[in-house]
Amino acid sequence: MSRICNGKKGKGRMDQLEKMDINIVDAQRRNANLLYPHICLKMQDLGEGAKRVIAISGGSGVGKTGMAWLLKERFAADGISAFILSGDHYPHRIPMYNDAERLRIFRVGGLSGLLKEKMYDAAVQDILKKLQMQEEDAEERWTEQYPWLAVYQKYSDGALEDYLGTEKELLFSEVSSVLSAFKRGEEILWLRRMGRQDYEIWYEEEKTKDKEVLILEWTHGNSPLLTGVDLSIVLKSTPQETLENRKKRNRDAKVTSPFVARVLRIEQKKIDAEIEKADIIQDMAGHIM
Repeated sequence: MSRICNGKKGKGRMDQLEKMDINIVDAQRRNANLLYPHICLKMQDLGEGAKRVIAISGGSGVGKTGMAWLLKERFAADGISAFILSGDHYPHRIPMYNDAERLRIFRVGGLSGLLKEKMYDAAVQDILKKLQMQEEDAEERWTEQYPWLAVYQKYSDGALEDYLGTEKELLFSEVSSVLSAFKRGEEILWLRRMGRQDYEIWYEEEKTKDKEVLILEWTHGNSPLLTGVDLSIVLKSTPQETLENRKKRNRDAKVTSPFVARVLRIEQKKIDAEIEKADIIQDMAGHIM
């Protein structure tokens, strides 16, 4: 880049934030203001004269989208042109089908475990079917009444861990290719878009000739399966904080279900396991680690 956070005042981007209908709360703006100077220092260490990729990652609901737009705004105020790439558009399946695949994997894994441990019989089959119909087979409280359910859930979790955040679920290679093309200086990128219907997968053109920073906001932006990131930032949260934020967003009808809570725990476990490779970590109170 020709300049790095040099304080040159340019036109801000609050108008874009409003058009995107992104709900920015005071705490997010505070956290962005605390984070930005650290980003500038890290980018100075990377040197000038190149296009840079910054990844904002963390658990679902931690505030990645809002942070990405606030950082884009801060870059614009310093005369640095940036654009945002959302990793949410790069799973193999639309949300409805991916949720169904997650649940299928969970249940098949649990059944396989019961068979392996020789704990499956007609009585178990009947009870498990009722729990599944009520979407309660991921609920831990039932394990006291049905001890075999703990075995089912153990194997179910193992199957989910083998799927969530892996290339089986996500197009890591395609995202890495986009990052590579940007850093090579490709002037036009075709970015994937995904809606919630099976016909809502398409690509949109992004002109990047004058763009200096690509901000990737994605739960899995710190994954070792992703290449091309220059600066990795993890927004750290607990599963409880993540769940509360998802409730506030109110995007998912089943956000409080036992199965969704289990998925969030597994995703957070993976994020925490990879967090040491991050360049900057910020918790929800704004503290930089």
